[in-house]
Amino acid sequence: MDNNKLKSDVKSKILWEPGIDGDGVIVEVDDGIVTLSGTVPSFFQKICIENVVKKMWGVKAVVNEVSVDIATHLKRNDKEIAEAAVNALGWDIALPKDAIKISVAKGVVTLTGEVRFDFQRTRAFNDVNSLYGVMNVINAITLRSSTSVDSKVIEKEIEREFQRSAVLHAHKINVKTEGKKVYLSGPVSSWFEYKEANDAAFTVPGVIEVQNDLYIQ
Repeated sequence: MDNNKLKSDVKSKILWEPGIDGDGVIVEVDDGIVTLSGTVPSFFQKICIENVVKKMWGVKAVVNEVSVDIATHLKRNDKEIAEAAVNALGWDIALPKDAIKISVAKGVVTLTGEVRFDFQRTRAFNDVNSLYGVMNVINAITLRSSTSVDSKVIEKEIEREFQRSAVLHAHKINVKTEGKKVYLSGPVSSWFEYKEANDAAFTVPGVIEVQNDLYIQ
């Protein structure tokens, strides 16, 4: 896709997306790589803009250099943010109780600990990224696996999971495993398919790490 056309489409998408104040966002495009800069009023909006742009046709990658400029009346101190984060995680029934630890410094929230599934790691990130005063979220949560599964079995299960997905061209994706680490390679047609393949690999019991070397064609 032409760089100018994609740039125009991205700008329009950001400005018209509900819940996003994109007036302060600057967009640059080079061969399908979108660079975002400027400012937004919350970290939540920064993440939302990135996710919206990644799903657009023609976007191969997103470089998110947007700064968070929180209005004075929306700012919170670290203690208030920490208390809100503890409550947010504590009320999420999908997360194991007391498994995730939280630290906050100058509005930056760091999550640590271990969970069993990748979706729980993602849920924890999403639970705190929309809290008042948050400048950034560092997701350092790791996966643990008590399941002893042969790497070839994991490989076959991932391939079956890809085949069950309506959005994945399973025959184009190469899957290799080393122990409980999975390597994905090959072409996909969009960032959505890239993310779907990554998530599908993590759903297979025994997988604790995915190296995603897929590329958008």
